[in-house]
Amino acid sequence: MHRCEVTDEMLLNALKNHDSYAFEAIYHRYWRRLFVFVYQQMGSKDEAEEVLQDLMLSLWQNRSDSNIRNLRSYLFIAARNLVNMHYRKEINLRKYREFQLMQEVMESIPPENAVYEKELLDAIEKVLEKLPEKTACIFRMNKLDHVSVNKIATHMGLSDKAVEYHLSKSMKVMRKQLQRYLLAN
Repeated sequence: MHRCEVTDEMLLNALKNHDSYAFEAIYHRYWRRLFVFVYQQMGSKDEAEEVLQDLMLSLWQNRSDSNIRNLRSYLFIAARNLVNMHYRKEINLRKYREFQLMQEVMESIPPENAVYEKELLDAIEKVLEKLPEKTACIFRMNKLDHVSVNKIATHMGLSDKAVEYHLSKSMKVMRKQLQRYLLAN
């Protein structure tokens, strides 16, 4: 007996016509393979599931105006792009939190209290003395002298990622060591 196989092309055509069964079929056909693909890149089951939920939601929401020619390629490329976007958001969020921390520290200094400001700067210097020289230098250049990551990397012969690593490392230590200044306000 000859069995009629439903192709990806058939599923895509049905999906464009708002067929929820076609969407379910795509979901069941590709979920496991996509999960393994995303999980290998992220190493977190929860994050992989979140990325795939976003992917499937986007597929459903954009079903009418999609120009997908090869469903399998589209899904894997979209999954890879969502993973990259997730990491970019994560990096930006970390940078934003570090920026907020420095803003909190600097804003916590009452303008009329030069003694407090000097005490805080001395505390920052003491923390910097405990850090490896390169890490402390990168912190000073970026946070105190406002030099960009890219310029620091070029100046020191490092990659942007290496500079970001040193900044992240120093901010972790600063956050811990300067906690009393943050809580003083």
